[in-house]
Amino acid sequence: MTGAPLARPPLAGAAAAGEPEAGAPAAGEPVAGEPGAGPAGAASSSLLSWLVAPRTDRAVRFARGSGGWDRYSYADLAHLVSLASAALRARALPGRPGVVLATPNSVGFVTGYFGAVNAGLVPTAIAPPARFGSREDYVRHVARVLELTGASAVVGEPVHLAVLKDAAEAASEAGGVPVAVLSSDFSTGTETDRLSDVPTTGLATLQFTSGSTSSPRGVRITWANMEANAAGNARLISFDGGQSTVSWVPMYHDLGLVGCLMTIVAKQGDLTLMRPEQFIYDPRRWIDCIAREGIQITAAPSFGFAYAARRLKPGDLEGADFSTLRSAALGAERHDPRGLWEFTRLCEPYGFDPATFTPCYGMAEMTLGITGHPPGTVPQAVHLDWQTLTPEQPVKIVARGTLRDAGPSGTPAEWLVSSGIPIDGVSVAVVDGDGRPLPDGYLGELVLSGTSTAAGYEPADADSSSRFADGKVFSGDAGFLLDGQTYVLGRLGDALSVRGRNIYAEDLDVRLADTPGVDRHRCATLVDADRIVVLAELAPGPWAERLAESLSLHVGGVVDVTVVGCRRGTIQRTSSGKPRRRLMLSQYLEQKLAGEVVAHRPRRPEEG
Repeated sequence: MTGAPLARPPLAGAAAAGEPEAGAPAAGEPVAGEPGAGPAGAASSSLLSWLVAPRTDRAVRFARGSGGWDRYSYADLAHLVSLASAALRARALPGRPGVVLATPNSVGFVTGYFGAVNAGLVPTAIAPPARFGSREDYVRHVARVLELTGASAVVGEPVHLAVLKDAAEAASEAGGVPVAVLSSDFSTGTETDRLSDVPTTGLATLQFTSGSTSSPRGVRITWANMEANAAGNARLISFDGGQSTVSWVPMYHDLGLVGCLMTIVAKQGDLTLMRPEQFIYDPRRWIDCIAREGIQITAAPSFGFAYAARRLKPGDLEGADFSTLRSAALGAERHDPRGLWEFTRLCEPYGFDPATFTPCYGMAEMTLGITGHPPGTVPQAVHLDWQTLTPEQPVKIVARGTLRDAGPSGTPAEWLVSSGIPIDGVSVAVVDGDGRPLPDGYLGELVLSGTSTAAGYEPADADSSSRFADGKVFSGDAGFLLDGQTYVLGRLGDALSVRGRNIYAEDLDVRLADTPGVDRHRCATLVDADRIVVLAELAPGPWAERLAESLSLHVGGVVDVTVVGCRRGTIQRTSSGKPRRRLMLSQYLEQKLAGEVVAHRPRRPEEG
């Protein structure tokens, strides 16, 4: 593994503690005072201090599949971490510091992750099998991740161990080193490790961002990166540990891991975790946590709020109270003013204030948080003249306002919601194609720097539209700065040039909703220099011809426009829910993407 971190010597096993009841953690006093756990000591990172002084009065709750919650105090969790640490340390091999966790949001993930850290290993979170289209693809993906991380072990839920064993065997055959496969249920262990000082001067995690390519790549995040970013995130929303949080964002995404776990757990805040599929199946469960239990902080991509608004009815909110919600962080995508306003319109009669929306911009290359809109004021927005949007030129602003102006307007797709100001320790600039700084209000590439800047990719030559250079991250995102606010338009690599102006795939995605009968959240737009392809997981209907005509008119007929009807699950997405556009376009061009053309508008002949 290129640039693999050095593993510290394994901890000596502590005296065995009494075995807890099957399936239940030991409760009671902080772990540092339990037999075999060793004396309390200050952890070398503030993110880990809870391990040596865990509280019994605060807890993390995990959603059961059948309803209800399993509650674990921080003392309960610390005991399970000591068991996980011993189990992982026993399987660690010299020069193989990695531990891969292919587990959903669960007590097994939390205890396995921190158990790996306590054992001096480097944990990596990846998606469980349900996120992949086929068993073969998943085995291939996990085997490659095991190779890149130098893993000694892979951890998963009991139901997934068979497929993980196949991946471990494939990785072992390729690398000649065995990889242990462990259940994420550590509660039946008998050996414990001391929870004490953990050296945190090197690599904290490899955050895999599959992005829009088929090859996994890891972002090398150090403990200094993690601590700086978690502190910046906490300051943005004034989180001090006394507020309660609920999230369904997966732990294998940086928003879930850094924003919704490390930031909250570091201060031992009360945390409620759901799994993404539980949210999709029943978004009311998430909403009920917020509006009926007095939750104060939540986070989700903006599509989550739009989805909840579509699935809920006013009667579902009878007796709800959103007035305790202080921050609803929006991450992972361009913010949708239409969807956010639909959520506001539904919930405002029950105390929801759109000023609690906290639009953010983040990426794994910067650990997570880059910019954010401090809660307390309605997010700013601008109405752009999209017809004159030209790289390295001033952005023409038709009107300025807030989310209250953009969402209910007749043309919400013309508005762009601000992603806020840089968090502490992060700087944002805009540059031209040669890397030269551009003035305020000019469109260019967003370039990022600061204490959260990660240490590069694994492998170092990973294919990515973002890049590290001179201590900065060239994001690959188009955007501009205006009055201190950061505005993000979309990926430069997913843009279509039309008579000198750029049209971004994200812009086309937003405009899909203007066609009656089209649910844009079940569609994905793919572009290159010659074509626009819309994948639509929708039933056939007249919407297809209308959509093809609308997009063709929008781009002036300069490229082919094709609408492809496909089955549910055809659209492949990254861990944050973004379409894997380049991969799917490649599959479409190679005729490897299942679907049927339901509408087509050919490129119009050039006039002249």
